[in-house]
Amino acid sequence: MSEKVIAPVGDKSLIIETGKLAKQADGAVSVQLGETIVIVAAVAASKAKPGQEFFPLTVDYRERAAAAGKFPGGYFKREGRPTEKEILTCRLIDRPIRPLFPKGWYNEVQVQSIVLSTDGENDPDMLALMGASAALMLSDIPWAGPIGAVRVGRVGGQFVANPTHSQMLESDLDLVYVGNESDMVMYEGSAKEISDADFNAALKFGQEAIQPAIVAQKELVARVGKAKRKITLNIVPDEILKEAKALAGDRIVAALLTPGKLEREGAVAAITAEIGKKLVEKFGAEKVTEFVLKDAFYYIQKESVRGLIMKQGKRLDGRDFETVRPIVSEVGTLPRAHGSAMFQRGETQAVTLCTLGTGEDAQEFDSYTGGASEKKFILHYNFPNFSVGETGRISGPGRREIGHGALAERSLAPMVPSATYPYSIRITSDILESNGSSSMASVCGGCLAMMDAGVPMTRPVGGVSIGLCTEHDAQDKITSYKLLTDILGWEDAFCDMDCKIAGTEKGITGF
Repeated sequence: MSEKVIAPVGDKSLIIETGKLAKQADGAVSVQLGETIVIVAAVAASKAKPGQEFFPLTVDYRERAAAAGKFPGGYFKREGRPTEKEILTCRLIDRPIRPLFPKGWYNEVQVQSIVLSTDGENDPDMLALMGASAALMLSDIPWAGPIGAVRVGRVGGQFVANPTHSQMLESDLDLVYVGNESDMVMYEGSAKEISDADFNAALKFGQEAIQPAIVAQKELVARVGKAKRKITLNIVPDEILKEAKALAGDRIVAALLTPGKLEREGAVAAITAEIGKKLVEKFGAEKVTEFVLKDAFYYIQKESVRGLIMKQGKRLDGRDFETVRPIVSEVGTLPRAHGSAMFQRGETQAVTLCTLGTGEDAQEFDSYTGGASEKKFILHYNFPNFSVGETGRISGPGRREIGHGALAERSLAPMVPSATYPYSIRITSDILESNGSSSMASVCGGCLAMMDAGVPMTRPVGGVSIGLCTEHDAQDKITSYKLLTDILGWEDAFCDMDCKIAGTEKGITGF
């Protein structure tokens, strides 16, 4: 027996239905807007794999050519590896749902979305995100939802919820907003130099626009939702964590304040190894596994970093909360590139190259769901393992690299005079050193490389990452907070937000 709910989104109706398709999944829904329909199914393994020490969440989103009444382009008439749009949509779904699973639960979870019908006007990505929330809510999988999602455009000075592709051609804003009943969870997108005040107004509009969909999900769960399964969390035993804190004492704080990323990591690793031996001697190797030791020191470091920021007003590298790390930049460094630059901010370094081509060099791609089918401006981001002093698998670009490249690309694109400029432009950004916001270094370096190549940028673009560290009361309401300009990698890991903003002197272009 199927059940459905209808939620108003602007002047349209979002239909969420369950009990008709994919009934063997733990939770499954179809989501429809106009004649665009997406099926989303969520499944979790009944138990964690032996030795599992992280949360294995996989999010997949696929567009079918048949959904638009088309054949796939190219020689092979079957969909192959995911397109860039599909990968970016996977990340769009993954980022807001991942933090809402219980920490210490390591059963594998898969959330899969398939576009079954597309009308060429209503983009299915927001439907897939909404479907992921609804499928998880209806399932027995533990998850702290629901969330709502909306794309916000601005046409003729008026905000529009889930605008069509035709409306987006006239919009100076493309904001994806995700939140719950009271708080923001994620936002991303681009704009044509939107002001701070207008951007804040767009965020408020997004928060209000998602509320009907959240109410609809709760109504559907009340009708046919499953009881949540009982789970076992893998957490550090209290006695081991307490002993580790006692053995670390104030030394961990001193180690965290060691100048230099590699030196800081080495100082913490030395203390971890020393205390690990003592914990094994006291509690035994069966209790103090590598995972337990790693997790214990994650908690200790997190507590210490946040204590330094909130109680002592200190950051790991000695800066105050507003200062950007020293910046060094060069242009024209590579003789055969059309344009080149090196941009360094603290311990984050990007080498960027600009290549100019003809119209035949534009990137063409299948577009089943509407919107553009070629790009004349491309930014490719690469993150080799040596940039953080590590070894690892060497392969093609992963989802993170594609996502970071897309962020830098959409931050620069509004300032590229694409309507009048005859050339195709490709930027490559190779991250040679990283400790905080290499995507924003790619924005700065990419802008420099284009100017070095003679691209008539409308205005220069810069970008920076802003962090947030908070304290809460017993009701989990924020009582105090600190904003951190130009965050380090560990400030990203141990604090509450990684907010990336790019723009010109006139307004915001990417976020």
